[in-house]
Amino acid sequence: MEEKSRLRPILIKIALNFGALLIVLMLHNRTATSAHQIEASADFATITSLKIPRQPLADRFPQIQEVTEEEKQAEEKIVEIPHEDKLEYVEEEWPERVVFLTFDDGPSWNTDRLLDILYKENAPSTFFVLGHSMLMHDAANTQTWLERILEEGHYVGLHSMSHDPGILYSGYGAAGRFVDEMQQLQELIYEMTGHHTDLCRAPFGMMTNFTPYSGHAEAIEAAGIQCIDWNIDPQDWTNSADLVIHYVISQVEMLNFPSELVIVLHEENATVEALPAIIAFLREHGYVFKAYQPGHEFIYQQYRYLFH
Repeated sequence: MEEKSRLRPILIKIALNFGALLIVLMLHNRTATSAHQIEASADFATITSLKIPRQPLADRFPQIQEVTEEEKQAEEKIVEIPHEDKLEYVEEEWPERVVFLTFDDGPSWNTDRLLDILYKENAPSTFFVLGHSMLMHDAANTQTWLERILEEGHYVGLHSMSHDPGILYSGYGAAGRFVDEMQQLQELIYEMTGHHTDLCRAPFGMMTNFTPYSGHAEAIEAAGIQCIDWNIDPQDWTNSADLVIHYVISQVEMLNFPSELVIVLHEENATVEALPAIIAFLREHGYVFKAYQPGHEFIYQQYRYLFH
């Protein structure tokens, strides 16, 4: 009995301590739960159990301001950011059928005759001039021809200085010589007219002269030059005007009137005589005449990519 009497106070004390611990744990859980209970109010929320004093909305979120209806409508509008378009002449809509008349080997005494016809027919074209032809004429005449070409909405491109296949395509370093001649011609045209051009027509064409191992395709790309070939060749440098017209018509028909024509012509007497009929035929079949436009990728520019 005496032993039980001694244990009773100890057991009571343990029970009281255990009860106090349970009460503390219950209060803690209730507080933790309450801390996540949020009541809606005018300025968003008040945390109930922690009694955090309300702050004005502007103090808590200083970046938020009232937006008027006019400002909302203004923000919804599309803002057009002005920018400089590098593709100076490219139009938004491209014609269904387009033709590029290109004239190689000038300038010459026939340049004015060709320009007269193109002006009358409103047929913008591209002239691939030859350094040798530019230098064989009086500088004043050459400059006048080139300036007229540009002033009347045509484009001036590069056709090398020499037109010599032995220099441009044969032997070690031919690709470098090709680029050198195009760059010399670039400078010559720029000095005379202020016109810079990166467009070239390879003499005798890329298809037969740019080989997988010659390095020409890689060299012109590294120099920022792009070359184009053609898909219509009436061989006006050797045929009469009637044959030139016939070959243009027959080749266009054979291709079934493709969406893009690049016609290679030269500044020959036969070309001058044949040009009005060629233009009439093409226009009759829905072709729109274009000069080269910076940024346009010709279909027949494709050969420079074949060997990469």
